[in-house]
Amino acid sequence: MGMMIIAAMLAAAQAAPEIKIVDVPGRGYQAQVKSFDATEYDAIVARISTLAKRRCGALSVRFGRFRFDNRVDSARNVTVIENYTQSLSCYDPATDPYQPVPADWKASAADTQGANSFVNRFLAHMDGANGAAAAEMMDPATEATKEDMDRLIRDMKMHWTGKGKLLPRLETWLNNPENAAYPGAYAFFTVLMDDPGVAGTCGGITVHRVRTGEYRIAQYDLRSISQALVDRDNLTNDDLDAICGR
Repeated sequence: MGMMIIAAMLAAAQAAPEIKIVDVPGRGYQAQVKSFDATEYDAIVARISTLAKRRCGALSVRFGRFRFDNRVDSARNVTVIENYTQSLSCYDPATDPYQPVPADWKASAADTQGANSFVNRFLAHMDGANGAAAAEMMDPATEATKEDMDRLIRDMKMHWTGKGKLLPRLETWLNNPENAAYPGAYAFFTVLMDDPGVAGTCGGITVHRVRTGEYRIAQYDLRSISQALVDRDNLTNDDLDAICGR
């Protein structure tokens, strides 16, 4: 019985990687996790959120950029996330310049036109390999650099076989989404890639309406699926949905 208890304790310890919250002078804090399995991602994020709220006390938490490396552990056939960092800061909602919109807020025709124009300009920079201009349209909280955007541009076009087209589509507006860096109104776009080398796309682009007529890219999470992969493995629509869900 004693050995069973010890084994259970060891398993619990292995299932709970250490999370450090360290000071970043002038910027707030950074959560750091050395290594964990990708299957633990949601649990790690939840633990970071709990620790951040504890650190900020009576103030609210604002999350910024997160980064990590990943590798495949072939012995266990799992993806391992390494060197995970998450920037965060504390703020007072009473003095925060970013105020929530009413729960029943509706986008006007001008809001929708503005968001569409903004995301089309952003995608024009991405298509034109102008990483510097694309980085300037990102929310400062993402800490996006020209080098970051150049890498995303390469990833975006990795399956293209010719001169593809990027076709954004506004799916919905979101009011004060819980996991956003700031309260407010957000427009979510899916993006089709019109290129023979691309079978489909996953994710999309989230645009923050900072105020009337002002927008920022809050999140870029656009991935493509290779048509060659689909043809080689005879992938079905269900298979593609599973890939996008990873």
